[in-house]
Amino acid sequence: MKQLDQYIARHVFMATMVVIAVIVGLDAIFSMVEEIRRLSGDYQFAEALQFTAMRLPRRAYEYMPMACLIGCLSGLGSLAASSELTVMRAAGISVQRIIIAVLKPMAMLMVVSLLVAEFVVPSFERIAQTQKTIALGKSVSFDNRDQGFWHREGNTFMRFSAIEPNGVLHGITMYEFNAENELVRVRRIDRALYQQEQWQLQTIQDLLITPNHTQLQSIAYEDWKTQLTPDGLSVVMVAPADMAISTLFAYTRYLQQQNINADQYLLSFWRKTLQPLGTFALVLLGISFIFGPLRAVTPGYRIFSGIMVGLLYKYTEDILAPVSIVAGFAPIWASVIPIMLSAGLGLWLLKKAG
Repeated sequence: MKQLDQYIARHVFMATMVVIAVIVGLDAIFSMVEEIRRLSGDYQFAEALQFTAMRLPRRAYEYMPMACLIGCLSGLGSLAASSELTVMRAAGISVQRIIIAVLKPMAMLMVVSLLVAEFVVPSFERIAQTQKTIALGKSVSFDNRDQGFWHREGNTFMRFSAIEPNGVLHGITMYEFNAENELVRVRRIDRALYQQEQWQLQTIQDLLITPNHTQLQSIAYEDWKTQLTPDGLSVVMVAPADMAISTLFAYTRYLQQQNINADQYLLSFWRKTLQPLGTFALVLLGISFIFGPLRAVTPGYRIFSGIMVGLLYKYTEDILAPVSIVAGFAPIWASVIPIMLSAGLGLWLLKKAG
């Protein structure tokens, strides 16, 4: 029986590996083509290739649930097409035993996927974005809203055009508001250096705004007192979807303490935390298809069905995310609802198939 479990697991695992390689490879090619269109300054083909390569772990993690679904349909489908599943059932192997055999390699993939999301993706994404921004030019325009990173500290909103991991900021703009939410100060700083646990601002244009007049002054150097550190800026540099689960949890608590809306980070936190359950739900749905409506169809049709179901799951999650913010219900439901629907449909089809 153990050999049978390994046989089923091997088929599903190898099929999933092929699927993830194909999906990630195709996505990387399209991304590389898009990056080639953005070549400028020191950002040339080699830099674009490095940027695309460093984002491969992110793509693999992002597509893992769909790959597991299609891998399950392809692996079990090949066993069904060769009548091996029929022989197993005739020999007294229960559907539950087959489900457990399929879920074992999926559980291993989910563990690896979570480790990649926690330790690899945030670092690679931060380095990739920093190198790209610097290659495109350190003196990024202050007014270019398509580039840069935003952060809020108290009543001050800050934007950094480029951030180097070693503690150098480029193109800093600070907007300071008073208690009545009126803009009272705008500062533009060419560069900031982190030395001896303190930031030093260089080449500052300081605009003070009062009800009656404005005053502009230039300052060569100034120390900057802030809670931000180069390590803390790693949070600012990475989009919520690319942060580690532990970082998302800590940063969400920080935003809530600052009375700042943290729904975007909560959505990413719950999506990452519940991704293993979502993957298992999709795999269960895929198994139910093999024993039900997709038992006797062609391999191509199975793969097409897997892609459609995977996209439907993703789009449902993507639609519920903004709906949860607008409607005001807890962000966790944006991830829980698709999981419940997939698992419920899978269990119903398995029960119907007997």
